[in-house]
Amino acid sequence: MAKGIKIFKILGIQVSLDYTWFIVFVLFAWSLSYGYFPFQHPGLPTGTYLTMGILSATLLFACVLIHEISHSYTANRLGMDIHEITLFIFGGVAQLTKEPEDAATELKIAIAGPAASLVLALLFYGSAAAINPEAYPLLKSVLGYLALINFILLGFNMIPGFPLDGGRVFRAIWWLRTGDINTATRVASNIGKGFALFLIVMGFIQIFMGNFVGGLWFVFIGVFVQQAAESGYQQVVIKKALSGLKVKDLMSKPVITVDGQSSVTDAVENYFFKFHHASFPVRSDGQVSGLLTLNNVRAVDKERWNDTRVSDVMNRLGPNDTLSPEDNAIDALSRMMANSNGNLGRFPVVQGGQLVGIISRQDIMKMLEFKAGLQR
Repeated sequence: MAKGIKIFKILGIQVSLDYTWFIVFVLFAWSLSYGYFPFQHPGLPTGTYLTMGILSATLLFACVLIHEISHSYTANRLGMDIHEITLFIFGGVAQLTKEPEDAATELKIAIAGPAASLVLALLFYGSAAAINPEAYPLLKSVLGYLALINFILLGFNMIPGFPLDGGRVFRAIWWLRTGDINTATRVASNIGKGFALFLIVMGFIQIFMGNFVGGLWFVFIGVFVQQAAESGYQQVVIKKALSGLKVKDLMSKPVITVDGQSSVTDAVENYFFKFHHASFPVRSDGQVSGLLTLNNVRAVDKERWNDTRVSDVMNRLGPNDTLSPEDNAIDALSRMMANSNGNLGRFPVVQGGQLVGIISRQDIMKMLEFKAGLQR
């Protein structure tokens, strides 16, 4: 996922905005200001509609944030260790460090968000009902809209298709009753993909009937749900295939290393051209100190290759840039996917301060292909 704009922390969780959030915020505020509220209260000044639209859109995204915070806070209470939530064009995503290990944990986390949305919908509905429509008609309209949209979001989210909350609840219940998370995920994912197809078809129907904007939103949301449903099932398949495997079972050894005092020219001619790897661990004073990648080489002008040492341009390794032979293969893959140090998916494997191997995404993918071939 792309990194968002960090805005604040709540309950120890960093809240960030993806750039696409601004697109949907403007669209919501515009549609409310020039469509919904003018229809509900005709004849008012444009500035009034804009104020109502921007206020409603802001409160709507506050509701989405509360929904996501409820998921994340519950997950943290259950040991999932979520540090950041990113709000984006279709809602919000919490950055999970790991998946729930049992069905009961999955169910509690999945139901927390819809429960928060239900409470918000009832609060807005009760507040709107308590307001005198003659004294405060516009406030009543805003609160009524927020109650309606929260009920709609709740109903949409509880459709039993992965990756929607209803799909996660469905998967957790199936998993709880059968003990089979693979089948539970496959069924929930298939329902999710079926629902996604329904949204896409309905979107095209609306486009052909003249509702271009509404139809396009249905298509976009359908494509998003379809991709997320497929991705969710693939993650479970990968987790099953790598279950029980450790880094030492997949790493390559012995490791070809480059001396930190070597020139970039030497590294290119005697390592990159000869061994055809995208990166190489760098040794300095007998210890692995960094990783030299093709990107590091490209960043140096060719005229300077002879005079530039490998240690001057390599990526220096931090505590999160190496693996232990005893680390789980699943955790290793997660770290590779999240790592942004420019190592192109290769991690040195270090034990007792000594380089004992190297592992890449390609090593893990080969194992996945091998297991998939045996299961056909």
